[in-house]
Amino acid sequence: MIDHTKLNNLRGHEFSKTIRGYATKEVDEFVESLLFETQQLVEAYQELDRRVNEIGADRDEIRKREEVLSSTLVAAQSTVEEWKSLARKEADQLIREAQGTVDEMVRKANQEAEELLRQAREKWRMEEEERARTRHELELRIGRVRGEFLSLKESLDRWAKLSQEIAGPEDDQEKSSS
Repeated sequence: MIDHTKLNNLRGHEFSKTIRGYATKEVDEFVESLLFETQQLVEAYQELDRRVNEIGADRDEIRKREEVLSSTLVAAQSTVEEWKSLARKEADQLIREAQGTVDEMVRKANQEAEELLRQAREKWRMEEEERARTRHELELRIGRVRGEFLSLKESLDRWAKLSQEIAGPEDDQEKSSS
């Protein structure tokens, strides 16, 4: 590669002179022009080489980042799958626990309902027995009251008859005329 040192050496280079040689001024101007263009080419080449090196470094950095992103993505996907699996397991466990709780609540509710039904039937049976007993006692009392009433009526009838017999036939006539 041509650098500035070699270009400066070309500028200071002197050719040997001959009698029938080229015009020195023209040669010097042409060489100077070539040196100027060569220097511009060298500088452009160096700039391009620097940019190629920068692009290569950027490319290497991008590759490293890509590798990091790729491994991060794989790790994230793995973590997501683990979380999904754990979430499914937890959800299944919660569902099983909830189902067990619901089953237990239904069992207890059924037991309580059966107990309430049993108590209601027992209360109804006891009330039926009480009504039957009360009805029987009432019928007995009514029978007694009827008996007493009949006995009292018979006593009154006997007294009335006795009082008529004692009063005689005259009181009967007075009663009929009044």
